[in-house]
Amino acid sequence: MEESLKTIVETAAGLYQKFGLKSVTMDDVAHECMISKKTLYKFVDDKIDLLKHVLDYEYSKHGTGFLNIFDKGLNAVEEVFEIHKNLIKMLKTHNPAVEHDLLKYYPIIHRELVEKKSEQVFKMMVQNMKKGIKEGLYYDDIDVELIAKQRVIFQVQKIENSVVSYKEFIKPKAVKQMFIYHLRAICSPKGIKFLNEKIKELDS
Repeated sequence: MEESLKTIVETAAGLYQKFGLKSVTMDDVAHECMISKKTLYKFVDDKIDLLKHVLDYEYSKHGTGFLNIFDKGLNAVEEVFEIHKNLIKMLKTHNPAVEHDLLKYYPIIHRELVEKKSEQVFKMMVQNMKKGIKEGLYYDDIDVELIAKQRVIFQVQKIENSVVSYKEFIKPKAVKQMFIYHLRAICSPKGIKFLNEKIKELDS
């Protein structure tokens, strides 16, 4: 990505996280970047084009962070703990208003993003579980694809009704509970022993 466009995208991303999507205008972005709106339009066509650039940039950045975890030579349980740490970092800068605005005002873009995230989470979970089975840390009779799809539902799909609200599950405490619940369900006795040691590190 061209450096000038990258600066614009990063600036817009910061404004979106602070104020939500709907409240931020192209004038706001141009002002924050200290450029004219005419200059801004040399890099993006309109607000929707800018939003797509921001979402692609954020998706790529987070995706690279997750992929780097798999290159560290960790075992399967350690990988899940690293993924958990990354999720917590993301949640600390997450503004629920962005998700709300995206779903309400840009449903097609939201659907496309959900598709991409779903594929990413599914592939990561399948890779991790196959590795854990090989290492003897996970039970070898688990239905890898089914469990991976369940994690997609939990991490990506936004359920909102009278019983369940996804907002409840994006709190750090809830994320921690659910990822430990996931590991306890699939870990073999060998994996549970290692898991219990990792939990101690998490709580220390």
